[in-house]
Amino acid sequence: MNDFNLIQLLLLTMVILTLLNGIVFFKKLIKLQQETNRLLSELLMKNRDSKKDGAMSSEDLENLKHEYLKNLK
Repeated sequence: MNDFNLIQLLLLTMVILTLLNGIVFFKKLIKLQQETNRLLSELLMKNRDSKKDGAMSSEDLENLKHEYLKNLK
């Protein structure tokens, strides 16, 4: 009977740790999404101020993406 209680305790601990891990992961994911949204908003405002004739070229967008990823590291 004592072994069964130990197994139950270990399983409960694993479930709680898994839930905490999920919560931490989603908090980080939400934070990264908010940062992405903020950066995209800044790019949009910057693009609106600099160009009134259309969308940003794909080359400019890729350059900005590479700069951002380089700054993350």
